[in-house]
Amino acid sequence: MTTMPAEANFSELIQKPKDTVARMQVNARRGLLLHRRDEEDLYLTTAARAEQAVQVVDSTTRMFVALLRESPAAVELLTRAFPEAFPWVRFLPRKAVQEFLLEFVETARASTSLGSLAPITTVIAAWKHTAEIYADPELHATLTQDHGDGDFGDVPVPPSEDE
Repeated sequence: MTTMPAEANFSELIQKPKDTVARMQVNARRGLLLHRRDEEDLYLTTAARAEQAVQVVDSTTRMFVALLRESPAAVELLTRAFPEAFPWVRFLPRKAVQEFLLEFVETARASTSLGSLAPITTVIAAWKHTAEIYADPELHATLTQDHGDGDFGDVPVPPSEDE
């Protein structure tokens, strides 16, 4: 069962900061979701809680890296288990699932060393888009068809707005 964070409007935090933060501290493990009208919502948590999340990802990633280095059977097992975490990988070819697995683990390891989980979400989004292409036979055919013209060369850098 997922527990939801406490919620408040961002204006409440501005107008009554002590009361609003107190709501988060009553249930610090869940944090406080701050709704904003014209911007993306914010999530307020303690620094210790945020650090714990990074530590959990880091230690889990270290275990997976060790498993993948130790045994080809682990790569096979994790490749078969990956659809439980990412159901859309079922649309990817098996080799692509393994590539995603390795990129995911390597990026997670590098990201936690920076203390930022954002690069992991970028990897997930990119592979999910790849799965969307494989899931649509017409789109996949369009994007993978051989135009017979070969490589069109480097793409020129677009002019800047100053030019």
